[in-house]
Amino acid sequence: MQLGQGGIVSAYVIVSLVLIGLGLYSRWSLKIKLAAVILVTAAWLAVYFSLPHLLGWPTDQNVPRRFNLFGVYIQEPDPHTGESGTVFFWAGDLAPGADPRPRAYKMPFKATYKSVFQEAQGKLRQNIPQEGEIELDDEAEGRPLDWTRLGQKSVKIKFRDAPVNLPPSKGGP
Repeated sequence: MQLGQGGIVSAYVIVSLVLIGLGLYSRWSLKIKLAAVILVTAAWLAVYFSLPHLLGWPTDQNVPRRFNLFGVYIQEPDPHTGESGTVFFWAGDLAPGADPRPRAYKMPFKATYKSVFQEAQGKLRQNIPQEGEIELDDEAEGRPLDWTRLGQKSVKIKFRDAPVNLPPSKGGP
Protein backbone atom coordinates (compact mmCIF):
# COMPACT_ATOMS: atom_id res chain seq x y z
CA MET A 1 0.00 0.00 0.00
CA GLN A 2 1.41 3.35 -1.09
CA LEU A 3 -0.02 6.62 0.15
CA GLY A 4 2.06 8.94 -2.03
CA GLN A 5 2.04 12.69 -1.74
CA GLY A 6 -1.34 12.84 0.01
CA GLY A 7 -0.12 10.46 2.70
CA ILE A 8 2.92 12.60 3.46
CA VAL A 9 0.85 15.77 3.68
CA SER A 10 -1.75 14.03 5.89
CA ALA A 11 0.97 12.76 8.22
CA TYR A 12 2.35 16.27 8.72
CA VAL A 13 -1.15 17.68 9.31
CA ILE A 14 -1.64 15.09 12.06
CA VAL A 15 1.77 15.88 13.58
CA SER A 16 0.90 19.59 13.53
CA LEU A 17 -2.45 18.99 15.25
CA VAL A 18 -0.73 16.92 17.95
CA LEU A 19 1.81 19.73 18.36
CA ILE A 20 -0.97 22.30 18.78
CA GLY A 21 -2.62 20.09 21.41
CA LEU A 22 0.64 19.66 23.29
CA GLY A 23 1.34 23.37 23.09
CA LEU A 24 -2.02 24.30 24.52
CA TYR A 25 -2.56 21.66 27.19
CA SER A 26 0.84 20.40 28.33
CA ARG A 27 2.89 21.68 31.24
CA TRP A 28 6.11 21.59 29.29
CA SER A 29 8.36 24.62 29.48
CA LEU A 30 8.14 27.33 26.87
CA LYS A 31 11.58 26.37 25.49
CA ILE A 32 10.46 22.80 24.74
CA LYS A 33 7.25 24.03 23.10
CA LEU A 34 9.17 26.50 20.91
CA ALA A 35 11.72 23.83 19.95
CA ALA A 36 8.88 21.50 18.92
CA VAL A 37 7.28 24.23 16.79
CA ILE A 38 10.61 24.99 15.09
CA LEU A 39 11.27 21.29 14.49
CA VAL A 40 7.86 20.66 12.88
CA THR A 41 8.18 23.83 10.78
CA ALA A 42 11.60 22.66 9.54
CA ALA A 43 10.09 19.26 8.70
CA TRP A 44 7.29 20.93 6.72
CA LEU A 45 9.87 22.94 4.73
CA ALA A 46 12.00 19.86 4.09
CA VAL A 47 9.01 17.98 2.71
CA TYR A 48 7.91 20.97 0.62
CA PHE A 49 11.31 21.32 -1.07
CA SER A 50 12.04 17.60 -1.45
CA LEU A 51 8.69 16.40 -2.84
CA PRO A 52 9.26 17.60 -6.43
CA HIS A 53 12.47 15.57 -6.59
CA LEU A 54 10.72 12.51 -5.19
CA LEU A 55 7.89 12.85 -7.68
CA GLY A 56 10.24 12.67 -10.66
CA TRP A 57 10.20 16.25 -11.86
CA PRO A 58 12.86 16.84 -14.53
CA THR A 59 16.21 18.31 -13.68
CA ASP A 60 17.95 21.06 -15.65
CA GLN A 61 21.46 20.10 -14.53
CA ASN A 62 24.00 17.41 -15.29
CA VAL A 63 22.75 16.30 -18.68
CA PRO A 64 24.97 13.35 -19.62
CA ARG A 65 27.49 13.99 -22.35
CA ARG A 66 26.39 10.84 -24.21
CA PHE A 67 22.97 9.37 -23.64
CA ASN A 68 20.25 7.10 -24.99
CA LEU A 69 17.12 9.05 -25.82
CA PHE A 70 13.85 7.42 -24.71
CA GLY A 71 11.28 10.20 -25.16
CA VAL A 72 10.79 13.89 -25.92
CA TYR A 73 8.16 16.52 -25.14
CA ILE A 74 8.54 20.04 -26.52
CA GLN A 75 6.68 22.92 -24.90
CA GLU A 76 6.90 25.88 -27.27
CA PRO A 77 7.03 29.49 -26.08
CA ASP A 78 3.62 31.06 -25.46
CA PRO A 79 3.43 34.75 -26.39
CA HIS A 80 0.12 35.16 -24.51
CA THR A 81 1.46 34.05 -21.12
CA GLY A 82 5.09 35.02 -21.70
CA GLU A 83 6.42 31.52 -20.96
CA SER A 84 9.73 30.92 -22.69
CA GLY A 85 9.20 27.25 -23.53
CA THR A 86 11.08 24.10 -22.53
CA VAL A 87 12.36 20.89 -24.10
CA PHE A 88 11.75 17.91 -21.83
CA PHE A 89 13.45 14.61 -22.56
CA TRP A 90 14.01 11.23 -20.96
CA ALA A 91 17.55 9.87 -21.28
CA GLY A 92 19.92 7.24 -19.91
CA ASP A 93 23.63 7.96 -19.37
CA LEU A 94 26.05 6.03 -21.62
CA ALA A 95 29.24 6.85 -19.70
CA PRO A 96 31.14 3.77 -18.49
CA GLY A 97 30.12 2.95 -14.92
CA ALA A 98 27.24 5.43 -14.90
CA ASP A 99 23.71 4.54 -13.87
CA PRO A 100 21.95 3.65 -17.17
CA ARG A 101 18.41 4.05 -15.79
CA PRO A 102 16.40 6.76 -17.54
CA ARG A 103 16.02 10.19 -15.98
CA ALA A 104 13.94 13.24 -16.93
CA TYR A 105 15.84 16.34 -18.06
CA LYS A 106 14.82 19.77 -19.29
CA MET A 107 16.49 22.43 -21.39
CA PRO A 108 15.38 25.92 -22.39
CA PHE A 109 13.50 26.07 -25.69
CA LYS A 110 15.47 27.11 -28.78
CA ALA A 111 14.49 26.65 -32.41
CA THR A 112 17.63 24.59 -33.07
CA TYR A 113 16.86 22.27 -30.16
CA LYS A 114 13.30 21.90 -31.39
CA SER A 115 14.34 20.73 -34.86
CA VAL A 116 17.02 18.35 -33.57
CA PHE A 117 14.76 16.81 -30.94
CA GLN A 118 11.80 16.55 -33.33
CA GLU A 119 13.92 14.63 -35.83
CA ALA A 120 15.11 12.27 -33.10
CA GLN A 121 11.54 11.88 -31.83
CA GLY A 122 10.38 10.93 -35.33
CA LYS A 123 13.00 8.19 -35.48
CA LEU A 124 11.99 6.96 -32.02
CA ARG A 125 8.42 6.63 -33.30
CA GLN A 126 9.77 4.45 -36.10
CA ASN A 127 11.45 2.23 -33.44
CA ILE A 128 14.95 3.42 -34.35
CA PRO A 129 16.87 3.90 -31.06
CA GLN A 130 18.60 7.26 -30.76
CA GLU A 131 21.91 8.12 -29.12
CA GLY A 132 22.56 11.76 -28.22
CA GLU A 133 25.74 13.69 -27.64
CA ILE A 134 26.24 17.15 -26.18
CA GLU A 135 29.13 19.19 -27.46
CA LEU A 136 30.23 22.52 -26.00
CA ASP A 137 32.36 25.10 -27.80
CA ASP A 138 34.57 25.22 -24.69
CA GLU A 139 36.04 21.84 -25.67
CA ALA A 140 37.51 23.25 -28.88
CA GLU A 141 39.12 26.10 -26.98
CA GLY A 142 40.68 23.84 -24.35
CA ARG A 143 38.49 25.03 -21.49
CA PRO A 144 36.80 22.56 -19.15
CA LEU A 145 33.14 21.69 -19.67
CA ASP A 146 30.69 24.02 -17.97
CA TRP A 147 27.35 22.22 -17.58
CA THR A 148 25.67 25.37 -16.27
CA ARG A 149 25.86 26.85 -19.78
CA LEU A 150 23.49 24.30 -21.33
CA GLY A 151 20.90 26.93 -22.23
CA GLN A 152 23.39 29.12 -24.08
CA LYS A 153 24.27 29.36 -27.75
CA SER A 154 27.51 27.36 -27.46
CA VAL A 155 25.76 24.02 -26.81
CA LYS A 156 25.30 21.63 -29.72
CA ILE A 157 23.21 18.49 -29.52
CA LYS A 158 23.57 15.74 -32.09
CA PHE A 159 21.59 12.54 -32.44
CA ARG A 160 22.47 9.43 -34.40
CA ASP A 161 20.97 6.00 -34.75
CA ALA A 162 22.10 3.87 -31.82
CA PRO A 163 23.64 0.49 -32.56
CA VAL A 164 21.16 -2.31 -32.06
CA ASN A 165 22.36 -5.00 -29.65
CA LEU A 166 21.07 -8.22 -31.15
CA PRO A 167 21.41 -11.58 -29.39
CA PRO A 168 23.90 -14.01 -30.95
CA SER A 169 22.48 -16.30 -33.60
CA LYS A 170 21.69 -19.90 -32.67
CA GLY A 171 22.78 -21.31 -36.02
CA GLY A 172 26.52 -21.14 -35.42
CA PRO A 173 29.16 -19.40 -37.58
